[in-house]
Amino acid sequence: MKKRCPFKLVRIAWEDSARPISQWQWVDDYQMPETVTCVSVGYLIAETKKAVALAPNLGDIERDRQQASGIIRIPRRSILKMEVLSA
Repeated sequence: MKKRCPFKLVRIAWEDSARPISQWQWVDDYQMPETVTCVSVGYLIAETKKAVALAPNLGDIERDRQQASGIIRIPRRSILKMEVLSA
């Protein structure tokens, strides 16, 4: 019998900063960008009071020790919504 994946699959909507402006510009010409809403889907591999970590890719899930790649850390204060998905 195959071992089930030990991590929950989740979708997180979260708020991030807009892309930085790399060139010099006059401060009085600056226009404040809006924040960006992002959506990430992955396996919830770690969480603390301050952040969660999602991995979109898992390996060796049938073993005692799993591998992950592409891990993203999202600050909890940026999370707008988190929902558990059925795998």
